[in-house]
Amino acid sequence: MSIHYFRFHLALSTIAIGLFGVFGPISHAVATDSDSPIPHWIWITDELTPSNEETPDTPTFVFQRSFDLKLPVRTATIRLAADFCHATVVVNDRRLFSVEPYSQTIDANITDAMVTGKNVVRIEVTASAGPSAITSSLSIGLANDPRIQTIVTDGAWSYTSRSRNAVGESEKASVTSLGTVAPEFWGIGRRSSIVEPTENYEQWRQAVAGKTMDENRFWTVPGFEIALVRTATSEEGSWVSMAFDPNGRLTIAREEKGLLRMTLDKESRFIDKVEVINDQLLECRGLLYAHNALYVNANNSKGLYRLRDTDGDDTLDEVQLLREFPGGVGHGRNDLSLGKDGWIYSIHGDSVEVPTDNVVDRTSPFRDVFWGRRTGQGHVVRTDPEGKQWEILCSGLRNPFGLALNPEGDWFTYDADAEFDMGSPWYRPTRVVQLLSGADYGWRAVTGKWPPYFPDHPDNAMPTLDIGKGSPTSVLFAQDAKFPDLYRRSLLILDWTYGRILAVHLLPRGAGYRANAETFLQGRPLNVTDLAIGPDGALYIVTGGRKTQSALYRIAYVGGPEPVSSPSLHEQHCEAHALRAKQIRSQLESMHAANSPTNIESAWLQMDSLDWNLRNAARIAIEHQPVTTWRERALSESRTTAAIEACLALVRSGDPSVVITVLERLLGMKSADLSLSQAWGLLQCYSLLEQSSAEKLDDRKLRIVEQVESLVSQLVSNENAYGRCGSSSNLMGACTSLLASFGSAKSVQYAFPALLNSPVQEQRLHALLALRNVNSGWTIETRKKYFQSLNEGSSFVHGEGMEKFLKQIRSDATDSLNASETIEIEKSEIESIQESAVSPMPSGLVDGFQADEILDLLEYLWVGAS
Repeated sequence: MSIHYFRFHLALSTIAIGLFGVFGPISHAVATDSDSPIPHWIWITDELTPSNEETPDTPTFVFQRSFDLKLPVRTATIRLAADFCHATVVVNDRRLFSVEPYSQTIDANITDAMVTGKNVVRIEVTASAGPSAITSSLSIGLANDPRIQTIVTDGAWSYTSRSRNAVGESEKASVTSLGTVAPEFWGIGRRSSIVEPTENYEQWRQAVAGKTMDENRFWTVPGFEIALVRTATSEEGSWVSMAFDPNGRLTIAREEKGLLRMTLDKESRFIDKVEVINDQLLECRGLLYAHNALYVNANNSKGLYRLRDTDGDDTLDEVQLLREFPGGVGHGRNDLSLGKDGWIYSIHGDSVEVPTDNVVDRTSPFRDVFWGRRTGQGHVVRTDPEGKQWEILCSGLRNPFGLALNPEGDWFTYDADAEFDMGSPWYRPTRVVQLLSGADYGWRAVTGKWPPYFPDHPDNAMPTLDIGKGSPTSVLFAQDAKFPDLYRRSLLILDWTYGRILAVHLLPRGAGYRANAETFLQGRPLNVTDLAIGPDGALYIVTGGRKTQSALYRIAYVGGPEPVSSPSLHEQHCEAHALRAKQIRSQLESMHAANSPTNIESAWLQMDSLDWNLRNAARIAIEHQPVTTWRERALSESRTTAAIEACLALVRSGDPSVVITVLERLLGMKSADLSLSQAWGLLQCYSLLEQSSAEKLDDRKLRIVEQVESLVSQLVSNENAYGRCGSSSNLMGACTSLLASFGSAKSVQYAFPALLNSPVQEQRLHALLALRNVNSGWTIETRKKYFQSLNEGSSFVHGEGMEKFLKQIRSDATDSLNASETIEIEKSEIESIQESAVSPMPSGLVDGFQADEILDLLEYLWVGAS
């Protein structure tokens, strides 16, 4: 069974790369056909779940649906969203996977669990605090039948209940429908955001200077039209950002230096006038009109500037540097936005140094930057209109370019991946991130170094939605556009690499959001850099970057009246619950960077919350208080989740006096009693202690190993599990790494069936990495299998770093062999396959055709794709 989040899983075939890799997509899959039935949110009642957390007596409800299949099953997938509850999927009495509250939506391949004849699908759920409900759809394809039949959660499902302490179940009853799922959230009739293997990662190269833009190479959501407004001349250069001024004129930043001002005609179809309004500032990636000034993030000038017209002659005669931001210019000083508080918000990539002087830092005082470790990490800073007061809002990003505020007052960005790490277990895809006060998103600019860095930890803030491979640029909430309400409420994000705009649909869930993305616009080429809403209510986008041909486009809605719809009863419940949760989060965030012992009591209540947004905000608030004011409370905390969060805070504090007591508290926890998220927190505590206080772990190392081995045994025997911090497979890799570092001979025993034999290459690579230095617990057969798997790494789908990773793993693993093992294992098995792990992408001539010629042959397929 293969399970994954809504994210791109790397899969390329030699034929696909050879024929289509340099040309771009021919089609783009729709997640679900528009004629598919729409699943319902279901529960046992239409009343709100009580706000108290679950107890040992909280009952489990079993939702059930049976159906007959007359032919063998060729494919079957299930999609599940579980709100404010634990859920386990059981098909034909086979437990397949479970999810924790606040998990992302799960897609799973369950083909091998289906049978010809009667099938029974059960979803076992236990409510947690909040408006509990589930929704699901099962898509089935039968042998010799091209059609897909879909079974969804609806009134045809029944349920039974059972107490955790009782035997047997209640009689069956009908479920209650809380309304249908929003189609855009389920992808019904929408063009998927998943990147197909045939899509061209370098479509931007087609935007060569001087090439005429072809409007026929675009696809848009039905009802929208795109029109070319202007193509940049050679003198105007390539364009990287844009903003409308208070007079409705467009300001465009040139990639090299300077700003252009463009005046649209009355119909907003053409540019009547072009002026140069600045010819000094270098690569202005962020433009913002506010407070009677133009604020500019001039990346190559390495600062935030304010430009003003001081004499009323319509020229920006004053250019004032508000603050210099040292560092590199690659992942640099990016977008600007205006907060509801009137402050200017600026987002930076990991090339820019995190400021430490004349700034209030809302992030935890226990982060590595405060210990003198200067690691590159993207961050968000804000300042008052005069540039006098400065704050760091959050950090731990890679290269977020855009910055947008939704009507509810929440900030979002679209952060970049690290292509170098692609195909590895420490790679994380491009992702939509809700930018929270004090949050650390885990990224450190250590790509290319050894050993590899795993950026996602339980004490980091989590992303809202994984997108996949791409190159993020700007983002925007389109509430001011003359668009249907659905798209005015969505977050529009730009992907420069694949030439597309995605619409991210956000649904309130506690203090955060559940999300899904669809393709809103795609072109070839369409190297999109920025977007803005014009005074006419249309969406304007510019293309450019890397000295490519730039253009300005106008996207307008020309469809009919939008259908009238109202949110489901479940969504209404979720919105009401979110208001309360966000009020709590706001209170916690007000304590960030505030030193007051009175804050501890209110923050401590949320240390046990299942809502990771609240739990993370609470721990950061406590970490801002003197350790002496909460140390004893942390050590005596009895609630498991709160105890793990408190131990994390103590370990992060670097206080050596608490190490032994923290270890004893952690060792007192029984593996069998821990949830997936709790187990993640436990392992993170041990990992941090190993880094900071390894010598103090020696006397307890055997007990730690026994506890982790017990946890691994459960992971092996139980179904796949998914939580907000990761999956049971991810946790298995982390356990194996910890056991290997502690010298456990069983690390080899556990890694082989669970990881090294996995069809998922990231899991196999994690095992190869974890076991490379282990010198006990091996047999000749397992040693041979290890090196055989290592040799197979040459076929991994990968980024540029894979060859280096495999080479270093091989070097370490070879050094760990003893003399007899070296003799027993043939040299050919130890040494790498001589072929390079890197297969170059074909370009130019393909089987006798030039790329441009094949592009023309395939064009009609592209235009017709929908």
